[in-house]
This record gives sequence, C-alpha cells and structure tokens, in this order.
Amino acid sequence: MKSKIDWGSKKVSRRSMVNLAWVSLMLIVLIISGSPLVWLHKVCIGQYAVISYYFALFGFFVFLGALLGFYDRFYEIDQKGSWEVDIPKIIIWGIPIGLFACSYLIYHGINMPGLANQLFAYIVNTDSGQVVAAQVILGYVLITSCYKTNG
Repeated sequence: MKSKIDWGSKKVSRRSMVNLAWVSLMLIVLIISGSPLVWLHKVCIGQYAVISYYFALFGFFVFLGALLGFYDRFYEIDQKGSWEVDIPKIIIWGIPIGLFACSYLIYHGINMPGLANQLFAYIVNTDSGQVVAAQVILGYVLITSCYKTNG
C-alpha cells in the first residue's frame, strides 16, 4: 500500500518523493565529481596516460548508470524467484551503445584501419556529451537486463 502525502489538493506518492531524492543525489554526485575528474585529467594527460583517464571516466559513468538502474531493480530484491538475464536486450541495446560508449577507448587504444578509424575519430572529435550519455545508458541497460522471474 502506497502512502500518500497531502500537499494541498495534490497527492504525492512516497515513491515519487524517493525518485526525486534519488535524482537529486545523482545530480549532487555529478557536481561533486567535477573537481576530481579535472584533477585526474591533468594527472593522466601529464603522464601521457590518456587511456587510463578514459578508462576511469568510462567506469565512473557506467557505474552511475548502473546505480540509476539498480534503483529500478531494488524493489525486486525481496521478491521470490530466480534472477534471469535478458540476453536480447543486451545484444540489441547493450552492444551498439557499448561501442559508442567505448569510442574514446577504441580510438586511443586500438589502431583500426580505414573507415572504422574515421568513424571513431568523428565521434571523439565532435563529442558534446553523447559519449558520456551513452556510458550512463550502458550502465543502466546492463543492470536492468537482470530481473527476477516469478517462481
């Protein structure tokens, strides 16, 4: 049974309040992480460790997306049943988004021939947040691909 909070004539569910708090927490994490990420960028670029920086960035944003997805799965933990993995979801969504999310790692880490190299060079050089968004979405897709079946 959902409890309702009466704010004048509008009723707000407890889950809505928790969702608002969760999104606020994610925004705070993003704001607070700015300084450490700038520091990490300076250190890694100074040591010519570009791959290390992009790998750390990839891990951070995939983890953030996984946290967002974990919130959706949090209510399933106490339910009876066995955990399953949605393989088609991982294949259809996870692999293409994963390639896009790994574009910095692929471009700087793997020497690819011809058209593939040009594609990743285009993504890396015209990036305005799409790669970071893809990393968050990848984390979300991976964690929400796990679900509990009734059993």
